[in-house]
Amino acid sequence: MEAPRKGSKGGRVAIYDESLKISVCCDYHSGRLSVSQVGKKYGLDEGTVYHFLRWYKKYQGRLEGLTSASISKDKDVVDLSKELSYAQLRITALELLLKNAEKEMGVDILKKHGTKR
Repeated sequence: MEAPRKGSKGGRVAIYDESLKISVCCDYHSGRLSVSQVGKKYGLDEGTVYHFLRWYKKYQGRLEGLTSASISKDKDVVDLSKELSYAQLRITALELLLKNAEKEMGVDILKKHGTKR
């Protein structure tokens, strides 16, 4: 943060990330921490915490849509990662099957890279 210039009434306004604002508001709204405790946890003064709470109240509907969309994206990511791990397992099993078949039959089953047809 930049130091205030001489003669000016205040310093530069800090810009905080939305994820920090949401985290601060969620900690306060959970009911376990007071405004001053939340401020101490994040290194903010009480006025900034109150500002975040007003901001959260103003944009709560828009933010809830974002969080529900991110939850559905998280589910998609989990589903895709399960599919990917299954596909990798299947590929490994097929490669082992081909290697065993080559050993038993004594014939190269896989096409070598760069060979002519």
